[in-house]
Amino acid sequence: MQNKKLKMGLISLGCAKNLVDSEVILGFFEQADFTRTTNPEEADILVVNTCGFIEAAKQESIDAILEMAQYKDRGRCRVLAVAGCLSRRYADELTQEIPEIDVLVGVAEYPLLPDLVKKALNGGKHSLVQQCGFIYNENMPRVLATPPFMAYVKIAEGCANRCSYCAIPLIRGPLNSRPIASITAEVRQLCAKGVAEINVIAQDTTAYGLDLYGKPSLADLLEQLVAIPDVQWLRVLYAYPNLIDDRLLEVFATHPQICRYLDLPLQHADSELLSAMRRRGRPEQYLDLLGKIRAAVPGIALRSSFIVGFPGETEQQFQTLLDFMAEAAFDYAGVFQYSAEENTPAADLPGQVSGTVKEERYHRAMRQQAAITRKALAGRIGSESAFLCTGQRQQNGDNLITGRVEWQAPDVDGITLLEGSCAKSGELINVKITGSGDYDLRAARANENPKKE
Repeated sequence: MQNKKLKMGLISLGCAKNLVDSEVILGFFEQADFTRTTNPEEADILVVNTCGFIEAAKQESIDAILEMAQYKDRGRCRVLAVAGCLSRRYADELTQEIPEIDVLVGVAEYPLLPDLVKKALNGGKHSLVQQCGFIYNENMPRVLATPPFMAYVKIAEGCANRCSYCAIPLIRGPLNSRPIASITAEVRQLCAKGVAEINVIAQDTTAYGLDLYGKPSLADLLEQLVAIPDVQWLRVLYAYPNLIDDRLLEVFATHPQICRYLDLPLQHADSELLSAMRRRGRPEQYLDLLGKIRAAVPGIALRSSFIVGFPGETEQQFQTLLDFMAEAAFDYAGVFQYSAEENTPAADLPGQVSGTVKEERYHRAMRQQAAITRKALAGRIGSESAFLCTGQRQQNGDNLITGRVEWQAPDVDGITLLEGSCAKSGELINVKITGSGDYDLRAARANENPKKE
C-alpha cells in the first residue's frame, strides 16, 4: 500500500495553542502524502494530540486515547500515535499502561511524527520525547482546522512566569518568542487565503519579545500586523496584566483593526493567595489597571479567569474574590477549580481544599459572573460593532445569521444572531445591537461599512 493512500485522523484536545500544534501536525502528514479523514473508523493512522494542563484535561486525554485504541480492533487503524502535553509529562507511564500506543512524541517532535508512523507501519513501537521549546514558523506546513475565515497565530511558546500552580513551564519550557518577521509573514499568508480574523495567542502574550528583543514587544508586533493591508480583525488573548502599559493601550486605541477586546487572566483577588500563587500585582493595582484600560479604549470588552479552591483559600478569601469580581465587572470570566499538579510548588502547600468545597465555590462564582455578564451585554444594546458572519440557523421559524461581534472571542463568549439580513460566512458587516440574553446578543444590520482602511 502506498503511503499517499493511507488515511490519518487526528483528535485535538485542550486549548487554542494546542490546536495550532494539531494544525501543524496535519500539515506534516499532508506533506508526507497521507490523506485526512474525520471518521476514525476509516483511519489507518489515528493521532491524539493531548492536553496535560489540569487533572480534568489529563483524564479527557486518557479517555480519548483509550477510545481511539478500540479502532485497532473494530476499524482500520494500524498505528495509534499520541503526542502533546500529556506525552511530554508522562511518557513512560503512557507507554507502559496503554500498550496499544505505537508511536509517542512530546511537544517538540511534531515534524518527525510522519516518519515515526511509517516505521511503526512496518512493526515495532517508537517513542521520542526529548525536548521542549519547539515553535512552528511560517515555512512549516499547516492545515487550518478552524473555519476558513478565522485562525489562531501562536506568537510564542512556553512561559517564564513560574506561577506556583502551573505545569506549563515544565511541559513547554521557558518563553520562546517567534521573530516579528516570521509572524507577519504567516499573517500575510493567512490573509491571502481569506482569513478575516487573526487571534493572537501565547501562554503570555504581553511577555512576547522579552527573550528576543530584551523588552515586551507586543505593541511593536501589533503595529506591524495592522500595516498588512488585508488584516481586518486582530484579537489579543491571554494577556497577563503586569506588562500592559500605556504604549500597548495606545496601539489598541489607535488601530480599528484591533478588536476592542482583551483577555487578561488574574486568577484571584486576595493578596495573600496571589503571593502564594506567585502572581505579580495586587487587587488594588488590578482595579486601577482595569480603569485605565477602559478609559484608554472606550467600549472595550474585558475577560478574565479565576481559580477557586487554591490551597489555604478560606471562605473569607473566597468572598474577597467575589467582591472583587463584582467591582471589576468583567464582561466575561471563566472560573476553574484548582488542580494539584505534580512537581509544582502549590501541590505541596498545606491546606488543600476539598473537592466538595471547590465545586460549591465554583458554582457560586459562576452564578455571580453570569449576572454580571447579563448586565454587561444589556448595556451594549444600541451600540454598533463590526460583525463576523459565521453561519446560519433557524429559530422560531426565522432564518438568522450567526456570528460574533468584536466583543466576542471564538468558542468562549457566546454569539450574536443577526436579524433580517443576508450575509455569507467570513464576511464582515456593521451591525447595531438590538437585544441581549444571558450570553448571546441580537443585532440588525447597520448602514456603516466596517471594513478597515
